[in-house]
Amino acid sequence: MAGQLFALGLFAATGAVAQAVATYDYIVVGSGPGGAPLAANLARAGYPTLLLEAGDDLGNNKNYSEMANFNLAANDEKSRWDFFVKHSSDEEREGKYEHTTWRKPDGSFYVGLDPPEGSERLGIWYPRSATLGGCAMHNGGVCALPSDDDWNAIAESTGDDTWLAKNMRQYFERIETAQYVPPETPGHGYTGYLNLTISDPAFMQQSSDVKDIASSIIKVTGGDVTRDINAADPDRDQSTGVFGLASHADPTGHRVGTNTYIRATLDDPAKYPLTVQLQSLVTKVLFSEDTEEPTAIGVEVLRGPSLYKADPRHNGTKGEVVQIFAKREVIVSGGAFNTPQILKLSGIGPAEELKKFDIPVVKDLPGVGEKLADNYEGGVLALASKPLNGTSGPIAVLLKTPTARKNRNIYGWCKSFSFEGFWPGYPTEYGPAQYECAFVHMNPRSQAGYVHLRSSDPQEPPEINFNFFEHGGDEDLTEMLDAAKIFRKAITSVGEPIAPFNEKHPCPGINQNCTDEAQKEFLKLQTYSHHASSSCGIGPADDKLAVLDSKFRVHGVKNLRVVDASAFPAVPGAFPVCPIFSK
Repeated sequence: MAGQLFALGLFAATGAVAQAVATYDYIVVGSGPGGAPLAANLARAGYPTLLLEAGDDLGNNKNYSEMANFNLAANDEKSRWDFFVKHSSDEEREGKYEHTTWRKPDGSFYVGLDPPEGSERLGIWYPRSATLGGCAMHNGGVCALPSDDDWNAIAESTGDDTWLAKNMRQYFERIETAQYVPPETPGHGYTGYLNLTISDPAFMQQSSDVKDIASSIIKVTGGDVTRDINAADPDRDQSTGVFGLASHADPTGHRVGTNTYIRATLDDPAKYPLTVQLQSLVTKVLFSEDTEEPTAIGVEVLRGPSLYKADPRHNGTKGEVVQIFAKREVIVSGGAFNTPQILKLSGIGPAEELKKFDIPVVKDLPGVGEKLADNYEGGVLALASKPLNGTSGPIAVLLKTPTARKNRNIYGWCKSFSFEGFWPGYPTEYGPAQYECAFVHMNPRSQAGYVHLRSSDPQEPPEINFNFFEHGGDEDLTEMLDAAKIFRKAITSVGEPIAPFNEKHPCPGINQNCTDEAQKEFLKLQTYSHHASSSCGIGPADDKLAVLDSKFRVHGVKNLRVVDASAFPAVPGAFPVCPIFSK
């Protein structure tokens, strides 16, 4: 079976009796930016490795293969898993989120605050991608390394110096093929599987409205559209202004990384021992009955299409139950929502929660599904006084606001576009006059979210609550407000005839007479996110909420690791995808 890609068809349900089908050295669960490269690397090292993916292979579908189509990819039901989350436990506050999603009586979605009678409130749409390559196949592709402090904090807490920023830079160099800096630029790699490019800077050499706005942003914040955002510069974490926006795409705009690396490994003449099985929903990890300490020996899988109830195409199919065994390790990479669900269904997690659902406790680990984290996101979206001419890719803008604690704390991306979060059918297009600087607030003070089971049914999505602004909320909102003010000034300083701008939010209108408190209230109520992490975080064994050691091994369990965003103790930087690739 080695070196094959199986596109599995629909299997009939077989009841509770599981069929044992094969044994591998390693089983990797999930093909996102954590699982896919690891599976490929294990196979390239000569280990027979099985990569399990619940979705299909859509690598040749232009919605996914072309980075510019990321909005289409996130909305595409061929890969979508529709999670609906909360931002708090305050129902009144939740009821004010403008893009709340409802299920109408006819089964379709309604988005807003005035649903038709009989509609069911679902919550805040948080799409994940079930396809070969995971969420790296529907993201915006932004590749920005976190601050050195983000890496060094893991080294300090665990005593493992391999996490030091200087060492993590070496891992980044190994995986990168840098195509936006001169050859031999220190701190970059040129032979890895991850092509990195920046938005074409040529628009700055041509007369246009978008060029004039970009020039205004540079005048206010500094920088240049070709500046290296991932430079190995000792002052990088303090450096602000405009940078080239780096993404994991080749010069033609095609995605590279998860799907392409798996395909290259499968197609290599060396015939590496990698097996990929699609339409395979892992329901639990299997453990030996002959060892004193819990020891993972395999996984149980449901086979068939659209088996997870978050899949909009799910039709009640149960799938075929099979068991697959690993001689060495099981490695879970299901993401911040599904990894804690898989661990809990396997008996690893808070004992009281497991007992509630009659799940036998294999290892009481209270931190599984706790400390769920995410960055806060917002933006200044406004309409110019005229349709904007000219085109460009997004430019990156890094800020350190006046109340930032240590390092720069805001990552913005600016262009003529609209991005206000996620809901079915997003985004709202406001026409050719629209311009936005969307931004991520990095290193938020609060990390109080959770992923809890709703039942012991592995096809049932878990309950997810991020509990935004639970701690240090006013301080974080002040930083976001300061960012909005800087971006507003940067955009509107372009002058006439492009200005004045009619702002949509966070301060609607032309005159911007909103109070600081009104803008902070808007940001608090309408903040969105899409960088979930930390629900199975790394930490020392004496930390009761730590789930993993510094080598990604589950505390107190043998032959079981987790290698996805859930492993980070906090969100690494603005966009976690390249930190996940690097680890």
